[in-house]
Amino acid sequence: MTIRITRRAALALPAALAAPALHAQGRWPERPINMVVPFAPGGTPDIGARLVAPKMSEFLGQGVAVDNRAGAGSTIGTRYVVQARPDGYTVLMGSISFLIAPLVMQPMPFDPAEALRCVSLISTSPYILVVRADSPARDIAGFHAMTRARGAQLNYGSAGNGTPLHLGAELYKLMMGVELTHIAYRGSGPAITALLAGEVDMVFVDVPAATPHIQGGAVRALAAMVKDRIAQFPDVPTMAESDPRLAGYDVYTWAMLVAPKATPDGPIQRLNEAALHAARGPEIAQRFREIGFDYIGSSPAEGDERMAREKAKWLDVVQRANIRVDL
Repeated sequence: MTIRITRRAALALPAALAAPALHAQGRWPERPINMVVPFAPGGTPDIGARLVAPKMSEFLGQGVAVDNRAGAGSTIGTRYVVQARPDGYTVLMGSISFLIAPLVMQPMPFDPAEALRCVSLISTSPYILVVRADSPARDIAGFHAMTRARGAQLNYGSAGNGTPLHLGAELYKLMMGVELTHIAYRGSGPAITALLAGEVDMVFVDVPAATPHIQGGAVRALAAMVKDRIAQFPDVPTMAESDPRLAGYDVYTWAMLVAPKATPDGPIQRLNEAALHAARGPEIAQRFREIGFDYIGSSPAEGDERMAREKAKWLDVVQRANIRVDL
């Protein structure tokens, strides 16, 4: 696993380091920074934040404190940052859930892509489709045949209503023109447990949750839900490879550092530099790999583009599949 800093971010970094008066005058930051994580302590987003925060603090010369504000599908912590003073001292380290959760709520409490701006895309992590080892679907072609033949008689499990994994499964249904019955669980772990117990026929799940069960032989990995094959499972084809109707299918989670939309460019650039500084540490990349994430590092503009693109993609799925969740 290698650290990858995007070309645009790499080209922008020298100018950023040389230019701003903020650097020379030491005007920002003048006090500690609050990094809000919209999930409980101990989960993957929290672990990622606690890995990055010390390296950012080292670069900035000010403390970066992790502040867990969980609840309502990540919208409690996200709303807190949306409403914070836009001075760079309050930022959000969130997963793709901070973008998706408001889209499935009615009325939508806020528009995350309009209310927040990116500091840096931090990492990405793939999703994977798995079935029990005794499933009649021996491969992804057999799975497609099974879904066409049995449709809504088949149950799929996800990490919860309105989660990225739920929407990823609904996108599969829309692109393939099949029906499946959704059963929501409170996280990927319980969904895997339900699969093993025979409560559901398949699970759309994150790779870290599935890996020990795949390696132990209890479940079979049928397809990577991302555009490229997964490094841990190079023999597992992608969804897009499996059927022409799934061309462009690409479903994954990511961690992104964001700030209120009106935050000035100066603090955003300094925070971005700090995030890229963290990305240079090989020990950080190694720890991210251990929890199933690839450390990326991007420019703010690249992150904003991704947010807009992902919002459009998932809002379309929410509307077409008529997904509404009371979070």
